[in-house]
Amino acid sequence: MTLQKLIFIVNEHSRKGKKFTRQLHRIMKDYTISYDVYKTEYKKHAMELAREFTELSDEKTLIIAVGGDGTLNEVVAGSISAQKDVPIAYIPTGSGNDFARARKLSKNIEANIKRILSVKEPTQLDILTSNVKEEPIVAVNSIGFGLDGKVIYKLGKNKNKETIGKVSYLLTVLSAYFEQKPFPLTIKSFDSNEHFDDTLLIVFANHKNFAGGIPIHPLALATDEIIDVIVLKKVNFIGLLKLIVKVLVNESHLSHEKVHSFRASSWHLTLHTPQHGQRDGELIDEAAYNMSIQTRKKKFWL
Repeated sequence: MTLQKLIFIVNEHSRKGKKFTRQLHRIMKDYTISYDVYKTEYKKHAMELAREFTELSDEKTLIIAVGGDGTLNEVVAGSISAQKDVPIAYIPTGSGNDFARARKLSKNIEANIKRILSVKEPTQLDILTSNVKEEPIVAVNSIGFGLDGKVIYKLGKNKNKETIGKVSYLLTVLSAYFEQKPFPLTIKSFDSNEHFDDTLLIVFANHKNFAGGIPIHPLALATDEIIDVIVLKKVNFIGLLKLIVKVLVNESHLSHEKVHSFRASSWHLTLHTPQHGQRDGELIDEAAYNMSIQTRKKKFWL
């Protein structure tokens, strides 16, 4: 595949988004390839742009998401909704960058452009997909409900959400803990049927890290067509602090008595009470209470 044009979909509200647009024209002077830059102006704008450009694109045009995991999420979702299998490239300029961390992408803007232009063929990776009330939910990193969703809800009230990292996430976890009530849920797979009455959070993981580098599931890979699930049952505050230490120090939390881990190629989730949810750090409507989650392959230009 010989590229002739690049389309950058840029979220300038991400941590290094404006720095990217300042540097881009200088960097691109070293290349003969043509390019256009489109800046996102509102929520889901990246999704709309990605859908439009995917429908119009040919094999010599490459769409590049520039922003954090949320921006990448929107671009991938938009591309999928166009029902055309084109690869998506990514330049991380956000605060979390969990996808970039998993794929070992550079934080340097110029190095990322050089990498993209040196790639010869796309890489197939798993993404998570689900349909809730006819609206598809897509995630490149994770889908979570309960305490995880509550944290994203609280962080969403922060005007500087795009600059929030792991430390801010963990501090918000501690405050959200006192607001999050334990809830019942049921998860089913082909050979498993699990019910919990006192859940604090559930996370469906496609990559090891979420929330800016927290290793929520050390075994999760985006290449094995398996969805790794973490269920955290009700734990007291001191127990939560000890659990966070286990996560950050030696990733030994999977052996904790309050943590349950499961693996399967697809899952059906029933939330018996409404809960805040997140996909790739963006809120999911509380109406999402009965959903199937599976993997599908997506082309990335990495």
